[in-house]
Amino acid sequence: MIELFLRMQEVILFLFALFFGFLFSRFLYFIYESKEETMERLTTPKGYHLHHSMYGVTTLFITPFTAGHHVITTIFLLGFGLGIIIEHSIEEGFVFISKWDDEDISEYTEDKELY
Repeated sequence: MIELFLRMQEVILFLFALFFGFLFSRFLYFIYESKEETMERLTTPKGYHLHHSMYGVTTLFITPFTAGHHVITTIFLLGFGLGIIIEHSIEEGFVFISKWDDEDISEYTEDKELY
């Protein structure tokens, strides 16, 4: 019975982290849209656009390194990373890095430096 209770806590923590990651991703999208001109310069090195779903991938990459030490941290990071990726997939599709077309770059860099 105690083991079932502990498993329920882990499931609740995972769902909370998933929801928190989803909200965090929405917040990043809102920040990006409100400061689009500045954010495009920061997230577009050499003509490649780094989407905010990369935060989710980075979080999932870090997760195995915490697996042997803190189970709670591992569960939270897993849910958080998946939440970011799920939200970005709903909003913009399952994409992490995209290449800008030459006309997108030339339109953006008419009077600004991109690099």
